[in-house]
Amino acid sequence: MIEYETLVLQTRNLSVLLVDDYKPLRNNLAEILEEFFKIVVVAVDGKEALKEYKRYYEVRDKNFDLVISDIQMPVMDGVELSEMLRSINEDQPIIILSGHTDSAYLLRLINLGISKFLTKPIKYEELMDILYKESMKINLSSDEPKNTSIVNLGENYIWDKSKSLLKRDNILVDLTRYEILLLKLFLNKEEVCSNAMIMDMFYANSIDISEHNIRNLVFKLRQKIPEKCISSVYGLGYKFRSSETTLKI
Repeated sequence: MIEYETLVLQTRNLSVLLVDDYKPLRNNLAEILEEFFKIVVVAVDGKEALKEYKRYYEVRDKNFDLVISDIQMPVMDGVELSEMLRSINEDQPIIILSGHTDSAYLLRLINLGISKFLTKPIKYEELMDILYKESMKINLSSDEPKNTSIVNLGENYIWDKSKSLLKRDNILVDLTRYEILLLKLFLNKEEVCSNAMIMDMFYANSIDISEHNIRNLVFKLRQKIPEKCISSVYGLGYKFRSSETTLKI
C-alpha cells in the first residue's frame, strides 16, 4: 500500500473534479481526496460536472488535473461526460468508478482511451494506488518541454504560430489575411502597439491602410478572440494580453 506521505508528494499541487450522484459515497470520497489534493470540486451529475469543468478553466486558464467520475448518473452519465471532456481536452486524465452492472459502458470508455477503473465498493488501498500512479503521470507530463509554437489565448482559444491558425475548442476560426497579420503583430509585441506601428507593419507587407481602417480591423478581430485579449490604451494604441502573459489564479 502507498504511504500517505508518498502520495501527498504527488497530489499536493493538483486539482480534482469528483462526479457521483450517490451522496454518501460522494461525501466520503471527497473527504478523502481533500486530504491529498490542493483543490477538490464535486458535482452530482455529468451536466453539473461539465459546468464546473468549464468554470474552472475560465477562472484559472487551465483544466482540472484529474477527473473521477461514476458511470450511471441522471441527466448526463459518465460516458457522455467523458466524451465531452475528451472533446475539450483529448489528454484529460479520467478515472471511472464502475459497478459490476456497468460492463455495457466499458467498451465505449476504452475506445475513448480510458483504462483507469475503480470498482465499487471502493477499497482504500486500490484508491491510494491509482491516485499515486495517475498523479505521478500528471506531474511527469507537466515537466515535459511544451510546444512553444502554441499560444493559449484563454477561453479555449489556441493560436498555432507555426501554422498561423486560430482554433477554439479545436475548431478552426476563420481569419482574414489582415486579421492574421494584426494578430501576429500583437503576439510579437510586449509593449503597446501604436497606430503608426500597425500602419508600418501593413506597409511592410505592401498594404496601405488608414487609422480608421485599423479601428475597424481591431473591432472585427476582437469578435473572433477572447474579449480581454485586446485593450485600448487612450492616446497610445492597443495592448494585447494572452493567458500566457497574465497572472494565473
